Amino acid sequence: MSKTTANSSRMFLSGVVEGFYGRPWTMEQRKTLFTRVQKWGLNTYLYAPKNDYKHRMYWRELYTSEEAEQLIALISAAKERNVEFVYAISPGLDITFSNPKEVAALKRKLSQVCEFGCRSFALLFDDIETEMCAADKELFSSSAHAQVSITNQVFQHLQELHTFLFCPTDYCAAFCTPSVTQSSYLHTVGEKLLPEIDVLWTGPKVVSKEISVESIEEVSGVLRRPPVIWDNIHANDYDPQRLFLGPFKNRSTELIPKLRGVLTNPNCEFELNFVAIHTLATWCKCWNLCLTDGKNPNLANTWPRHSILVWAVSRTGSGRPKRESSEEEPMQTDEHVPGPRENPLYTAEPLTLDDLTLLSELFYLPYEHGPTALAMLREVHWLRANSDAATFGHAAAADSGKVSGRAKEWQERAQHFDDMCSAVIRMFNRLSNAPNRTVLYDLYNYICDIKSGVSLAKAFVNSLGRCHNPPPSQVITDDPEPWGFRGGLSGEFQRMLPCHGNRDLFRTPLATRVYAIRPCTPKDKSDILRLSKEMQSETLQHAALIGDGLVEGQLAPSKHCDLVLEDDEGLCGFTFGLADAKVAMTKSQVSGRECATKDLILCDIFAYPEMMLRDFPSLITVQIHPRVPDPCVAKRLIASVLSSLRDSGSTGVFCEFRSNDKRMLDFLKTLEVLHVLKVDGLQAGLVLMGTKL
Repeated sequence: MSKTTANSSRMFLSGVVEGFYGRPWTMEQRKTLFTRVQKWGLNTYLYAPKNDYKHRMYWRELYTSEEAEQLIALISAAKERNVEFVYAISPGLDITFSNPKEVAALKRKLSQVCEFGCRSFALLFDDIETEMCAADKELFSSSAHAQVSITNQVFQHLQELHTFLFCPTDYCAAFCTPSVTQSSYLHTVGEKLLPEIDVLWTGPKVVSKEISVESIEEVSGVLRRPPVIWDNIHANDYDPQRLFLGPFKNRSTELIPKLRGVLTNPNCEFELNFVAIHTLATWCKCWNLCLTDGKNPNLANTWPRHSILVWAVSRTGSGRPKRESSEEEPMQTDEHVPGPRENPLYTAEPLTLDDLTLLSELFYLPYEHGPTALAMLREVHWLRANSDAATFGHAAAADSGKVSGRAKEWQERAQHFDDMCSAVIRMFNRLSNAPNRTVLYDLYNYICDIKSGVSLAKAFVNSLGRCHNPPPSQVITDDPEPWGFRGGLSGEFQRMLPCHGNRDLFRTPLATRVYAIRPCTPKDKSDILRLSKEMQSETLQHAALIGDGLVEGQLAPSKHCDLVLEDDEGLCGFTFGLADAKVAMTKSQVSGRECATKDLILCDIFAYPEMMLRDFPSLITVQIHPRVPDPCVAKRLIASVLSSLRDSGSTGVFCEFRSNDKRMLDFLKTLEVLHVLKVDGLQAGLVLMGTKL
């Protein structure tokens, strides 16, 4: 019986593992993969598609003659390309380790594949429950003991092996309890697994951002052998809206001599893995260069353009799609030639290298956006935070005929963002018309989604500075079209959870200002009036609001419901609340007091329906200066007053806004504290927002 040789003399495994959940690749795609793997200097393919029935769910069943014929052809194709074909099986969902018939079934299945010409195997126990049945508990001390025992038996049963891999249930550091070095599971594997069997490992996490030399040395010590990395850096089966076209990175080439191999488990879509696999091959070659001339190339500077250029030349094509040949007589044979006064024929623009580079930067890596994507996010954040520059800039230009420097900067950056959005849309159009429809169909859902998102962002930025233009119809409203929001039921659940967004790749930069929330004092009155007047100048509308009485002093806020927001420049926001708006306004009407502006009479409280006032008996008024971009600060300010009103026994709160106070309405919608209320019979130019307490 010939077994695998000592670890030190065995081939370093480098290549691809088809180990994702979802539709497996086709036989033809796998054969294409073997050609690429050989051409790029890789040497291994691990067959482990999770949703192949006879790999996982029905692992006991032998292959039919038709299925056997396909596998034999596939194994032969791999041999022709000098690619090691590793057949993996996952019996862990329902195997009874202590039952000899189960062990015999597993041996029988792998012996059948061995007859097909396969000489490398993997036994996988990932993503399964660790609780053993009663029969197994009588024979084995732990799940690790059971798994190792059956793996050793199968290994000893098979003949003339090249490679044998074992995937543990605790296959990353995050799964090890309490740690890698103290994991009883890993120690059992290290002590009892035969030394000729290699162990698969994904790194610190299931999807590891980085894999350090130190972490590999640590796990190698426990396993008593160097691991084979099953790398999920490009896997996208866990998120149907994401795709990863960035490079194989954050893995030093110094790892290579400390490993038995690296296999990438990439995107589910076969054609979209060109860059992922190509850059893994480049990474492996870099180590060879390092051994040859003692230099360690800077892979970050060399990966993208070269890999994408190869992809662009070999897979995307250009020009008009070729007609499919057919033995049948075509219904029409004449080419249409437009006349001199007719529309010219539509000609698709060819894809460019810049298009594909942009595509890769929009769909980069799990923990990292590409440079262009980051630039677009930063621009939107800045344009939104400084939108007052556009508003006041237009007003100043109307008065003096000059545009301020800050307003000019806003306009220039808005135009730059618009240009970037246009580039994304052009890329989408060119890809949609590319002759290689296989690549297009793999990409279409992703690029359609990003094009829609970019178009919405473009429309939103346009709306921020639209003073002389009509508002774009695409901007999300209270009653948006289906393409104006994302996520379906899953998105709704995520937005309801407190952790939503706290792991976003692009996070709001840390605030450079220090804010204070404190009770209002008589000394603040002049600053409050000045801030209110400044903000009302944005709206150019004078619909009367009950809240004006709170701001101008005709109405007294309820206890603990008068808070102001302050930064290093002074007062920059306030929130006042009335526990019982109806009673307060009735008293105000009896006194006949008027607003300080003299041209506004306080609203008639009975203009609001009794039913609305029963659901929302309390009133707040809110104003936040545009120089406060941080939503968390505003949210805390409002939440403090809402808490006081709730403590007073209130069951709901409403807040009034003039309908063209677009900035504050949009800002409050992002906080998701108050929501627009639909109330019949409101006076013109009035919008109500509110929330139940």
